[in-house]
Amino acid sequence: MKKENVIYRKKKGSQGVVEYHVLGLEDSDFFDTLISFFSKNYNTEISVKDEGTNTRSYQLRCRNEYFILKHNSDIGNWFYSCQPSGDSELMEEIAADLENRLKDVSYE
Repeated sequence: MKKENVIYRKKKGSQGVVEYHVLGLEDSDFFDTLISFFSKNYNTEISVKDEGTNTRSYQLRCRNEYFILKHNSDIGNWFYSCQPSGDSELMEEIAADLENRLKDVSYE
């Protein structure tokens, strides 16, 4: 099944952090795919890794900006900026890029 929206943008909390959830590709294997995608296409570096049984959280650095990529087995994969504003042009660029690349991927 094809879905029109691959990236769901969700504003979280009073601080206004914007989370970008990758829909339909929620498994932990896709987390690894996202790490490779960020490295290859955005030249990211992993600054911090936190690996748990059902969760993973990596802090990544790209263009002098830090952002977080998370996986939770109940929620899926999502990312968000560490900028004080809670969002950034980089996050919007990455979300649009992923949306464009994944829009024709069939999944259930």
